Amino acid sequence: MTTTTSAVLVAQEAFELRDFPIPEIGGDDGLLQLELAGVCGSDVLHWGGHSAVSRNLPAILGHEIVGRIEQVGPNAAKRWGVAAGDRVIVEASFGCGLCDLCLRGSYQMCSAGQGYGGRISASVLPHLWGAYGQHLYLPPRARVHRIGDAISPEVGVVIGAVLANGVRWVQTLGGAAIGDTVVVFGPGPQGLAAVIAAHAAGAARIIVVGQTGDEARLVFARDCGATDTLAFGQDTVDAVADLTGGRLADVVIDVTGSAASPAVAAESVRPLGTFVMAGSTAAASVTLPWNELVRKEVRAQGVNSHDFAAVRAAIALAASGRYPLERMVTHRFPLRSTGDALSLIRNAAACDGVIKAVIDPFDQGGWQPIRSAETS
Repeated sequence: MTTTTSAVLVAQEAFELRDFPIPEIGGDDGLLQLELAGVCGSDVLHWGGHSAVSRNLPAILGHEIVGRIEQVGPNAAKRWGVAAGDRVIVEASFGCGLCDLCLRGSYQMCSAGQGYGGRISASVLPHLWGAYGQHLYLPPRARVHRIGDAISPEVGVVIGAVLANGVRWVQTLGGAAIGDTVVVFGPGPQGLAAVIAAHAAGAARIIVVGQTGDEARLVFARDCGATDTLAFGQDTVDAVADLTGGRLADVVIDVTGSAASPAVAAESVRPLGTFVMAGSTAAASVTLPWNELVRKEVRAQGVNSHDFAAVRAAIALAASGRYPLERMVTHRFPLRSTGDALSLIRNAAACDGVIKAVIDPFDQGGWQPIRSAETS
């Protein structure tokens, strides 16, 4: 094989299948053959023209990555602890290694935006800077983690940029601990990952807030450790207060991407608690209960992406088999149907049972539902 195929975003909501040359691999880099690429809500924003990725077109989206090492240089193999044929996950960011943020260790916040999924144009050699394709280039700074064959591709694809996000957002930055009450607004993939992270941290009560159409996702949330589920509405804060004896929550995380939800989520935090702000509302503005946050001395924590330590913890969680991670993948699409996959996720709120869509770059069939979110 001398070429490889990727789905390339060429304009707003427009993909083309393009062939690129397989790059030559030296001593310090590598080449990944993709098994699955996850469709993230941020990909939907990129596809719809609501992000800076529109400045990088043509671009290959996809930053939820699992595959097998096809080629690897000797130095890279030693650095990553991998060999050809190993199943690995790859972090979404690798950073430039030179900016202040990278030098501080916060490569996921790289000032140059170095990472996968549209942050580097497909016109930049060697082109393969996103996971919506058959191959992914692994530069020397790539963050590669061997997961082994015991972890399936369906589980692997939700480790790096879903479960690891949940670990970092809820545990590392949110500070959830044994005995805490954690409230999660939004039972999508990131909300479910937040539930798992809270449960693994030892939270005593985990409340998930959804809406009409989330019935199957809320059932799945209970299977991941949620103790209570609520319907979003005007009485949500009162319902959280009733469940907690008036104390409210130690940690609240909003992963809805809705402009309406954050204000309610913020009011659900107890005095001296933590409000974790995740996701993007695109161009919509958000109103927060400023006086309440100030009066209660709530810590407001923005979160974005994962890091090395969170990925390692997420791999351990996945390997434990404690949580039904494979059930997150509910729909599978071939590469030529990438636009259909993004459309499905954009409309997922109205489609009960949709959690995670994935792209299978070597599947020549049509899209297919894998399973209901309610079934094992």
